Amino acid sequence: MSLNLFGLSFHIYGLVLGIAILAAFQALTWLAGKKGVDKKIVEKLFWWVVVGGVVGARLYHVIDKWKEIYRLNPVSVFYLWNGGLGIWGAVIGGVSVATVWYLLIGRKATKIRFLDLLDIVTFGAPLGQAIGRWGNFFNKEIIGKNGEPLFLYESILDLLLFFTLMWVTRRFGKPGVIAGIYLIGYGLIRFVLEPMRPENIVWKIAGIPTASLVSVVAALAGVYLISQKRS
Repeated sequence: MSLNLFGLSFHIYGLVLGIAILAAFQALTWLAGKKGVDKKIVEKLFWWVVVGGVVGARLYHVIDKWKEIYRLNPVSVFYLWNGGLGIWGAVIGGVSVATVWYLLIGRKATKIRFLDLLDIVTFGAPLGQAIGRWGNFFNKEIIGKNGEPLFLYESILDLLLFFTLMWVTRRFGKPGVIAGIYLIGYGLIRFVLEPMRPENIVWKIAGIPTASLVSVVAALAGVYLISQKRS
């Protein structure tokens, strides 16, 4: 769906994603300030994380739909405005870029602890996801097998997860806790909602929804982060 304004055409899906990214950016820079991390460093890193997230999200979706869609028209891999971004791919891509940056640059050039970096990178994610799901609404995507508005369910649950992280931030200062709770929380959200999706659009590995498998791994990683002893 597109919007014509003053002679210019905007794809609403892309516009919503842009708003989601800016909201996530504001959230994580707030947390960076609270943790005493130089916001300029975080601002520079953020855009690399966004690129990694978009590439990861698109790859996740393209691998899923390669045979039925993209093999027939490879150029359409780049048609992001038509939708088709896998959230777990975005999480994996964004965290991977942040990790590589830390190992190559951040560890030596800054005093940021890796777990603090993970907290900052993941903190704004559920807010961005809550907004971004409305892009699916305009593209008429993420509808349940019985007509359930799954995009709405996830948007609400993502927002509740973000408020939970806000609450945690004000009460627990241990690094890694925010990232851990995010991974557990979003893992549970996707694990619960995935069975509601129509069978014909669910990507499966060995008969099990891929998103559910990733959700379990993410939740276990979150438990690991929270359970770590910190000096």
